[in-house]
Amino acid sequence: MQSFNLVTDPWIKVLDSDINSEKLVSLKELFRNAGSYRQLAGEMHAQDLAILRLLEAILITVYSRVDADNQIYDWVVLNKTMQVQTYENPAGLKLVKTLSKTWKKLYESGNFTDAIFEYLDKNITFFDFFGQRPFYQVTAEQYDSFVEDKKKIKKGSGTVDLMQMNRLISQSGNSIAIFAPKSSTWKNKLSLDELIRWLITYQNFTGVTDKTKVRAKEKHSNSRGWLYTLNPIFVKGNNLFQTLMLNLVLFNPSMPEYVPQQPVWEENLIEYVKKRLSRIKPDNIAETYTVWSRLLHIEWKEEGPVVFSAGLPAFESINTFDIEPMSIWRKNRKDGNFYPATKGLSNMGIAMWRNFGQYVPTMGNNEAKKPLAVEWLNFLKKKTDFSGNKMINLHTSGIISNGGATSLMPVAEFDDNLRIESDVLFDCSEDKANMWPARIEEMVELNQEVGRKYYRFLMEVGQIRFGQQGAGDFAARQSQAFYDSLNEPFTEWISGLTSNDNRETKQNAWKKELRQLALKILDDFLDIIAPRDISGEKDNNIFIAANRYRCGLNKVLRNG
Repeated sequence: MQSFNLVTDPWIKVLDSDINSEKLVSLKELFRNAGSYRQLAGEMHAQDLAILRLLEAILITVYSRVDADNQIYDWVVLNKTMQVQTYENPAGLKLVKTLSKTWKKLYESGNFTDAIFEYLDKNITFFDFFGQRPFYQVTAEQYDSFVEDKKKIKKGSGTVDLMQMNRLISQSGNSIAIFAPKSSTWKNKLSLDELIRWLITYQNFTGVTDKTKVRAKEKHSNSRGWLYTLNPIFVKGNNLFQTLMLNLVLFNPSMPEYVPQQPVWEENLIEYVKKRLSRIKPDNIAETYTVWSRLLHIEWKEEGPVVFSAGLPAFESINTFDIEPMSIWRKNRKDGNFYPATKGLSNMGIAMWRNFGQYVPTMGNNEAKKPLAVEWLNFLKKKTDFSGNKMINLHTSGIISNGGATSLMPVAEFDDNLRIESDVLFDCSEDKANMWPARIEEMVELNQEVGRKYYRFLMEVGQIRFGQQGAGDFAARQSQAFYDSLNEPFTEWISGLTSNDNRETKQNAWKKELRQLALKILDDFLDIIAPRDISGEKDNNIFIAANRYRCGLNKVLRNG
């Protein structure tokens, strides 16, 4: 009988720091040698994020039950497989002190403890890709029991091609991916380790092209992958061990209470499907990180694997910031609730610095909610003498869909980072107005104001060239060049800030550089003007519009 176990067989791509090249490792190898690996190194950044969340689910499951000395916490009772049987809610102070000690001791040791390997050994059957309960899949009997008769496996419908699961291709039966990284002969072929990585990624970044659904009393739409709905944020360390530790959120610092962590492989399948059909949202982080969007079953044929897929409904995403650390949030003005801030085609080009106020909301900003990943970092800095990473590397990765309600097919990948000193990110100056986050947000808004003035200049040019109808599209396309020109210098300005800097001096230095950049983008544009731009109307040609833009810069950049 074929077997491939994720615990012991190599399937995760990492970048080995010692040999400076990629290698395949098992779960055990990864946790044992995480400090020797620079980072995950899969086929795309979005895939690495999906794998990272799986790894975090394992870590948070274990270390919410067992401390850094491999001792079970006194408020929880575990069974033989280290799963929670009963638990009590310890006092908040005790919980914070105990779990903080666990985190600190792990971080300072630079290694994960035997508890991780004991948990993996005792639950190894859940990680067998071909087992009686195959990893991230269901059996043929289970699949048939959850779908309509006409969708049963013997009917042969409801399949998803490997080239669609492979998010570098994402080719469905209705449209050909012309610029795919594989030829047509190889599009539908994957090695076993590739298949495992893409299967995990597919659960996280699923579109809605498939028609088969899990049978339910009430009609429901297939959900997209949960990670597909987020504009993610996580932290990158100097090596994979630091990355795993910095994202290991053991409790919510704002509301410290013990919540039993339960990744999907620990749940009873029938009960899990019932809960999903009831649209009950997860109540713990490990479940969120391993949530399924599809029931998948793989039939192994001579020509290769055939994947059957049945959709589950989405759970409610309102105010899920306590169970989803890796997301920024948007406030709905109508109901006052927070929802994940999805990245889409309309904001694909927006760099991380432009969302700075959503990572670290400033005083009085009720429209933003601090991501739990950032709140956890702030807690670590205050309570655990967190000093291993003076520079914080906030990172984002993901996939953008086409926005089509009937497909949500991937069209682009995004990946960006923002490096900032921890004392700057979490400035705790007594003078609230002098705190760096507020000052940085001032400069972000200043950049946006200059950007709006450049957009108005482009609108005037667009009206000269194309009339009122075409001006908006022209200005929208061209204005992105302004923000692109700011990305590198502004992120360098942020990464160069320190807690000892004079705020006014640093801000004025940026204003000066901003003025230079704003004038350069204008000069570059004027170098390629058309004859009609010059003639224009008597009181409206490109030079008059340019002068209005320069005057606007003088008003907003008085000290620059």
